Amino acid sequence: ALDTVLRERATNAEHATTLSVPIGIVDRPFEQRRTPLVVDLSGAAGNVAVVGATQSGKSLTLRTLIAALAVTHDPSLVQFYCLDFGGGTLTAVESWPHVGSVAGRADAQLAERTVAHLEAIVRSRESVFRDHGIESMEQYRRLKAQSDPACDRFGDIFLIVDGWSRLRREFEALETPIADLAAQGLSFGVHVVVSASRWAEIRPALKDQIGTRIELRLGDPADSELDRRRAQQVPESKPGRGLSHDGLHMVIALPRLDGSDSASELADRKSVV
Repeated sequence: ALDTVLRERATNAEHATTLSVPIGIVDRPFEQRRTPLVVDLSGAAGNVAVVGATQSGKSLTLRTLIAALAVTHDPSLVQFYCLDFGGGTLTAVESWPHVGSVAGRADAQLAERTVAHLEAIVRSRESVFRDHGIESMEQYRRLKAQSDPACDRFGDIFLIVDGWSRLRREFEALETPIADLAAQGLSFGVHVVVSASRWAEIRPALKDQIGTRIELRLGDPADSELDRRRAQQVPESKPGRGLSHDGLHMVIALPRLDGSDSASELADRKSVV
């Protein structure tokens, strides 16, 4: 459960940066220990891709990432806008105070407005940074924490796209704007997070902008970008299992804060609390 991972992480200040959160556990057999799987989204690695085969746990990984950031940050500092073109599981977070909107496949206009809204925020912050001499997003975060009037009402904003290949097929017009957000947005606190079944589904223009890559069990281990041999050893029928960035086996935590390690009720839960 995520709350277990968060408690273990609370005693370790090694990754004490603004957007650094644990989302799972890495197995280190040669050291005879397990360590938190930590993602730091405050810098150049602020865009994320979650890649894995069908039923490998991609949507749950996105929910865990959202939950980890939401639990550790005030709604004024972190917000999420979701395009749910996967299995519909992101509707479970729709009512959270951190979540601006969740657009499904039937909500084409909402999806388009969401992307346009984030584009407008990037343009607005470009002007704010220029007019107020703000040199970086790190400085902006400090000003935001101090309630500086130069800051807008948003903090770091995450565009979550569950089902990238479906977006490319059914919402083709959104692919280029989202890739542009990934290329330009990090400098102004706008992040792009996508899930896909294969790395090849993500075009180089977007892929080159993704600094945090989470690889779950793949349909074809030969497609692994981390370690093809070890990718063959990732067990099937165990969603959330995969490889860490250094090629070690890892497991993503369940998006639960009640201490339970069961995934049986997650499909019916509207909150992890």
